[in-house]
Amino acid sequence: MLQNHSGMVKLGKFGSLGDFSISYIGSMVRVTEHYHNCYKVVVSLDQNFDCLIDGQILYGLRGLIVNETIPHTFFAPDSNVLVNFIKTDSLYGCQLRMLLADKAYLNIGSILDPGQLTQVLPFNYAELPNEVLLPHVQVFLDSIFYVQEQLNTRAADERIRLALWFIDGNLHDTLVLKAVAVCINLSAGRTRHLFAQELGMPFSQYVLWKRIQKTIAVAIAEESKLTDVCLRFGFTDQSHFNHTFKRIFGLTPRNMIRNHRVLL
Repeated sequence: MLQNHSGMVKLGKFGSLGDFSISYIGSMVRVTEHYHNCYKVVVSLDQNFDCLIDGQILYGLRGLIVNETIPHTFFAPDSNVLVNFIKTDSLYGCQLRMLLADKAYLNIGSILDPGQLTQVLPFNYAELPNEVLLPHVQVFLDSIFYVQEQLNTRAADERIRLALWFIDGNLHDTLVLKAVAVCINLSAGRTRHLFAQELGMPFSQYVLWKRIQKTIAVAIAEESKLTDVCLRFGFTDQSHFNHTFKRIFGLTPRNMIRNHRVLL
């Protein structure tokens, strides 16, 4: 049974962090060549790093935005990094598409001041809980997009806020567009248009993204097996979940959970 939920989704300038991004903190001595079907925003939390990308080596980087499907290799000895995977069809993804302008990558140091790149997270971030760190991550990502004059500054439609509450509370069940439309008193066609207009992504892609995020979050919080958790959030089996996850992020969910601090 689908349940409605009261409350308010706290949206940033372009939505809440989980609507468009999956972030983690990790140590990368060397990450071998790989690519993702999403945008990648990487910033070092301590030392500079190097990257082999688009046939050249970039030295002394503090932050880098990597375009989708671009193979790259990171060299970051003894460095901790904040990595953000951004959905290409989200509003943040649209902003990154404009920033990249078909380039393979963009040095974040070319658009942000050094101080903004050295103070992304509090110095004692390792001691702080995720709920304290996530607002800092969102401020950092927002700062990247503020450099554009074309940013959309209007408030999110209140009906889409209600739709997001409904979806977030019902990821364990079958979610169809019609049920969400009934929740917000709109037609299915208008609801579909509203998702594209407000979030920059189709309804089905938003739900998939949230199911992936919820599966990872619950597996970590409950220390449960992915085999059990992915079934609770709409995946046929763990193989289905693993395939979907790796297709988008370029690594397995088990690799992410075991080797990184996931911010959810």
